Amino acid sequence: MNRFTMRPSPTKEEKVTLRSGTRWRTRAAISLAALAVLSVSGCTSGGPGSQVAGDAKQTINWWSWNPNDASSEQWISAFEKEHPNITVKHRYIMYNNYVNAVRLAASTSSGPDVFGVQAGAITTNFAHLTVDLAPLASRNIGSDWRRQLAETDQLAAQGKQVALPWMITGSGTLWYNRGLLRHASVPGPPATLDDWLAACEKIEAIGKTCFVQGAKDDWVNIDMYQSIINQIAPGVFYDAVQGKSSAAFDSPAFVRAFRIWESFFSNGIVQPGALGQTQSPDAKDAFLKGQAAFILLGTFQNANMSKHELTLLADTYGDQVKSQVFLPAPFPDVVGGAKEIGRLFGGPDVGWSISAQSEHRAAAFTFVKWLTASTTAQKMMGSTLAGQPALKSVPVDDSGVENAAGKTVLKEQAEQLSHLIGPRQIPTAEVQIALGLALSSVASGQISPEEAAESVRSAVDALK
Repeated sequence: MNRFTMRPSPTKEEKVTLRSGTRWRTRAAISLAALAVLSVSGCTSGGPGSQVAGDAKQTINWWSWNPNDASSEQWISAFEKEHPNITVKHRYIMYNNYVNAVRLAASTSSGPDVFGVQAGAITTNFAHLTVDLAPLASRNIGSDWRRQLAETDQLAAQGKQVALPWMITGSGTLWYNRGLLRHASVPGPPATLDDWLAACEKIEAIGKTCFVQGAKDDWVNIDMYQSIINQIAPGVFYDAVQGKSSAAFDSPAFVRAFRIWESFFSNGIVQPGALGQTQSPDAKDAFLKGQAAFILLGTFQNANMSKHELTLLADTYGDQVKSQVFLPAPFPDVVGGAKEIGRLFGGPDVGWSISAQSEHRAAAFTFVKWLTASTTAQKMMGSTLAGQPALKSVPVDDSGVENAAGKTVLKEQAEQLSHLIGPRQIPTAEVQIALGLALSSVASGQISPEEAAESVRSAVDALK
């Protein structure tokens, strides 16, 4: 694992400069400028490929960050067996490069026919590049397609259905290594902040890291912030990021959540050097190697409860990983008397869009429909444990989970994922950037919780 050092505390003079806003606002401006290119004009849902014979032999290009090259083969093989006239060519792109690659390629006819999106800012910013899937779904899946598929509204933007959901995931869970907890004489995952601090003492006494956070990555910091604010004021976060009058980001509840977040970097919950580490691979590697007892992840890590996945992970993390039992638990009550505990937030982790420039739209939709609304593909999704099947009639398959605790967790999650407290992803890039920047700035001591809350409020107001 890479070595990192904690960002040094700013001097008095630096704090004055930072509070004036020049440094962190400059970073925000650069980030926003980079994202601004996403809003360039694109093609509408008309154009090339509108009329394509469904029975002609065709080849479609499928781009994704998930699945990767290895796991895509099972999906392609199963689809082509049922649809011999359609050949699927897959291109895997790591997520760090994915957004920019698709943005450029989907504006041309040589780009992907089908490509993956996430709920949130990507769906909003890619809407102009896609075909509206609502009329196609209504004709080919059924007029009740929105009732058949989960959380379809999170993949809608600019008056169109940008994508159809493939899998549903939730976040706000504290994953733990059961064997490591037992070795440290910790009875189980913490229910309160005091429990967590007490567990950390015992875990660190045996030379292990208690909790590992890749705080260099905004997404996991935002996940933790949502876990905190949902305990103080359940569900208010989702109105606040949209600028609804019922919730203001600089109200006392949000400031309090920033204070609690700040305290994690001083009370020993978050490990030293966290601001220099990524969640994946840095923090995740430490957890899977058995170096850390806790990590903040979501249901998208459920495959780690299966013996099959642990066997595969042994190639990277050694045979020790095969004997580990990794389990998720509700995020502890860190506010004292939380109003809500363990409620998941989330939605479509991956949805499938069709490029407005595709010359093979009929074949492309055949593939999208198969991935998202066919029992065959959705049962495959349920068996991978990568996410809850988006087709509501298909349950998660727990046959690969050998321990009873894991099977119980999957049942509890299935109920939670059908009643999410809100979406995990923020719908606008500007607010997402502002919140991520505010959290890292508070963690490093550059700005106060009050200033952080005001900065996010300003980003929300600017959108009005």
